[in-house]
Amino acid sequence: MKFFGAVFFFTLTAAADKPGLPDGPGKQTTEKLCSACHGVNIFVNRRESRDGWNSLVEEMIRHGMQGEDEEVGEVSTYLAKHLSRSTPAPRVNVNQSTARELAVGLGIAESKTRVIVKYREANGNFKNIEDLFKVPGIETQPIEAKRNEIDY
Repeated sequence: MKFFGAVFFFTLTAAADKPGLPDGPGKQTTEKLCSACHGVNIFVNRRESRDGWNSLVEEMIRHGMQGEDEEVGEVSTYLAKHLSRSTPAPRVNVNQSTARELAVGLGIAESKTRVIVKYREANGNFKNIEDLFKVPGIETQPIEAKRNEIDY
């Protein structure tokens, strides 16, 4: 059985953006189905229970994700195994990441992360989280929430 339609968000390719999905059975199918409309980086930092991933995959089907039943099941299984609540989120290096990578890693809008990159280019590398808080217009709460996932 096939599922049809268009998935929300924007188009990203899994190979072009970091961080990518962890290796494992189902990675290729997940990249294939999810990259058709929005890419995998939209959820690579997300952590869910098996039920949470199943619900999200069902929502994507309602929004038009296309795939055979076996493929859809493979995606759900892969996500539940490799991006579960017990799996650590990938780290983000605020001195080496692009604006897109920072947006994915920090979970904030890319318009804000472009400001971070500009500030970094003008003022040099960040040494600690307090340096990040000096960036004009940046809300500290989302960054503070990712404190343990940030490298300098």
